[in-house]
Amino acid sequence: MITRDDFWTIADDARLETEYVADEKLHYLQNASLETLQSICLQYRYFTKDFPDNLGVLVSKLPYGKMKSLIAKILAEELGEGNDKHTHLRLFDDFLLSISISEDVFESSINQENVTLLNEIKQLTLNESPAYAIGLCGMGGECLCQIYLANMHKNLIKNPYIKDNKKSIDWEFWNFHVGDADVIHRQLVREAINEVADADPSCVSDLAAGYQKAKHNWDTFWSNVYRASVPKLQETISVSKI
Repeated sequence: MITRDDFWTIADDARLETEYVADEKLHYLQNASLETLQSICLQYRYFTKDFPDNLGVLVSKLPYGKMKSLIAKILAEELGEGNDKHTHLRLFDDFLLSISISEDVFESSINQENVTLLNEIKQLTLNESPAYAIGLCGMGGECLCQIYLANMHKNLIKNPYIKDNKKSIDWEFWNFHVGDADVIHRQLVREAINEVADADPSCVSDLAAGYQKAKHNWDTFWSNVYRASVPKLQETISVSKI
């Protein structure tokens, strides 16, 4: 049986690997054309749209305690805490609009391979154990996602178009997601997971399985985006396997 310490070793190793892979996948943003930049950024919208619903399912599956309250708090933030103009989807849409993407294409441009991937995440969150869903959606969506966002932002701001138009771009989404709030979220998620693991050590295997699935899905998601957005470049980054 996997212990709590084993799990954190697995999770920390996966995080380091994800940081390396994410930077390789998103490094191209530094020199991408505006069209390619728009295409890559637009694809992240579809995860942002689905994430709150998956969090809602996760909240419904969890027993009362620190984890349930924390995920509910993160969900409230995703939904703008009652202000629809402050939902994270709306903030990201405002960013997309500010880099000259038409709102007309927001709902019709998803990479078809990622449709299957995002639907799988929905079904697994709904049907697997609460511990598996924590690893998949709680840690995967909140922690692994942050690695990709941080690398996306780091490379994005070096792009010539972004630098030339910095003052007219809406940065509110990024101000939240590459700031202290997400670092604090990671720390709180870790504390809450420790409480779950201590209460039921037998669930740690499911936590690890969900987290590893999340890592595989994130790597696959961005590989799909990369291949579709940069078709002339040979795909040299292998997708991590479970």
